[in-house]
Amino acid sequence: MSFLLNWASPKPLGTPFRFLLSSSLFSNLADGILIAAGPLLVASLTRDPLLVSLALVVQQLPWLVFGLFAGVVADRLPRVAIIVAGALSRVLMLAIIGALVLTDTINLPILYVALFLVGSAEVFTDNAWTSIVPDLVPSKELGIGNSRLIASQTVMNQLAGPAIGGAIFAVGHALPYGVTVVSLLFAVVLVSRITSPPVSTATTGPIETVRSVARVRRDIAKGFAWLWQNPPVRTLAIILFAFNITYGMTYGVLVLYAKQRLGLDDAGYGLLLAVSALGGLVGTALYARLERRFSYTSLMRACLALETVLHLVLAATANVIVAGATMFVFGMYSVIWATLASTIRGRAVPSRMRGRVSSVYFLGMIGGMAVGSFVGGLIGQGFGIVATIWVAFGVSILILALVWRSLVNVGRAGALREHPDSSGERGVT
Repeated sequence: MSFLLNWASPKPLGTPFRFLLSSSLFSNLADGILIAAGPLLVASLTRDPLLVSLALVVQQLPWLVFGLFAGVVADRLPRVAIIVAGALSRVLMLAIIGALVLTDTINLPILYVALFLVGSAEVFTDNAWTSIVPDLVPSKELGIGNSRLIASQTVMNQLAGPAIGGAIFAVGHALPYGVTVVSLLFAVVLVSRITSPPVSTATTGPIETVRSVARVRRDIAKGFAWLWQNPPVRTLAIILFAFNITYGMTYGVLVLYAKQRLGLDDAGYGLLLAVSALGGLVGTALYARLERRFSYTSLMRACLALETVLHLVLAATANVIVAGATMFVFGMYSVIWATLASTIRGRAVPSRMRGRVSSVYFLGMIGGMAVGSFVGGLIGQGFGIVATIWVAFGVSILILALVWRSLVNVGRAGALREHPDSSGERGVT
């Protein structure tokens, strides 16, 4: 047991990171259960591809509404407090959804509103979560720390969670929401043990309550300006936005693809998602070795090329084994890509700007998925689900060709080991 703990969270990462990692396990278990149970609930209410994909759009819409403001909040208020408040808000909304499902009073309009509110809480929580990691982990260990957190996401969010979510949804449609509430409460208890590092005031002056509209706009503008004036960080944000459009096109109709194209039931859909997590575990195990052996540029190019091939194979096959193998490969490279992107951003962006810059990244990522899901739903409604995935493949080829050369500068930014403003106070209560 001690060996596993030391592998998952080596001593150089620190005790606060262990609490963060433990909280991540429970939080991602809740998210993983909903990854399977959420689309299944929507699919139980409608089989219209556009209405199914709209559920994903509605949950991601808050990023377009609150994303940039959440970045300011993450730079102004204690990040642990933001995480706790956001998680408790999600607990309340998920409990309400569960009660409505249990009493058979749920419908699509109510579900869309509830998903929007859950997504709104996630905007603030995810932004603060991303911003706090580089404050707790030494810069030279940031790649390892990110890989461990992404491993926890892989195991719980993509492996255990979807499998559990699909299985217990088959038992009772309300059951997944009760389990997620309990899991999120455990996550809150664990993350509360971390002392929020103080927010840097090097260039922004004393920390103030976020009340002035003009001040908020000024802070948002500073975040945009900093990102735009740093070409590698700017390029990475654009790449994430573009590829999340094509990913959203496929992911938005994946539950219908699994049911109609592959012939899977509810539990089978959960297992299909879980297969990708097995690949993620392999990616996590390989990451440290790959980081030492290959440049960031080579690794990013390989990941984006595999992303393009993913759409091709899924569009061309109706074989569940081939689709499962494709999802396994997807899980493997997606973990490596996510670790690379997080590490580059963590090393390149100073702590005082991290919340705002991260909010721009999330806005691009989630906004891209929302756009892709909506467009994919329209294509699926008019031409069929497989047509959606074929279009995603074609667009991915075009994007990859356009960004191929620019990945050189992005990769060089990831090679930097220290940022002059990357350190922060670390503590546990």
